[in-house]
Amino acid sequence: MISVIVPTMWKHVHMKRMLPMLDQHELIGEIIIIDNDQSKQDKELLKSLNKLVYWSYGQNVYVNPAWNRGAKLAKYDKLFFLNDDCLINIKELDKIYDAITPDKGIIGFSKLSYCTYTIDAFDSLVDSGFGDDVYIEPLDPRDYPQHSGMPHMCYGSAMFMHKDNYHPIPSDFRIYYGDLYIYLKNLKNGIHNYHIENGLVMTYVSSTVNSKSIAKEILLHEANILKEKFAEYGLKGIKYQSPIKE
Repeated sequence: MISVIVPTMWKHVHMKRMLPMLDQHELIGEIIIIDNDQSKQDKELLKSLNKLVYWSYGQNVYVNPAWNRGAKLAKYDKLFFLNDDCLINIKELDKIYDAITPDKGIIGFSKLSYCTYTIDAFDSLVDSGFGDDVYIEPLDPRDYPQHSGMPHMCYGSAMFMHKDNYHPIPSDFRIYYGDLYIYLKNLKNGIHNYHIENGLVMTYVSSTVNSKSIAKEILLHEANILKEKFAEYGLKGIKYQSPIKE
């Protein structure tokens, strides 16, 4: 079974479609909601979920601490970290499920799997077969130096991994770089990361992070300490190493 982990500030309508689909799926064991804004809580949506596990600190702890808490709460070894602004075709979730094993790191969707159409187009795209024929391939981080080895900036918006390969994100980083930290830690440990091709993920790019409610000084601070802290954690230069044999 899969434990789904969703930090949310309740800003997006995507959840109203996505969470019921996950709740009804036979491979989903639980949906862990980390509530970062109780004042905006969708009580009706929460009541409708049979597999709900709810957690709140009573304040916004931001996404990386929420991921850490969700991973700790999860009952199952297969984890699915999901942004609340993503709507995904999960008809072939079984293929992804089988791939979530200890010998693989992050399994995220490819750049071409993402689109920014309004969710009104979701049913039409699904009916047309978009996202119905996914396949999973290893990533070579040397191909993506512009994103420090990750394939694109949305890679961490919807990512699967085995609990063995989730590495708690240091408290230095509350909003950004949590997915990159896990990605590079896996590479350092000789665990390769993967992407899902031919998927369908409808989203707003960085919509929650870019909202006015997020303190810009936090983002600036994290960018300024990135190189120093990652070097301190032994991740300097890892982006240019690859477990793929030549």
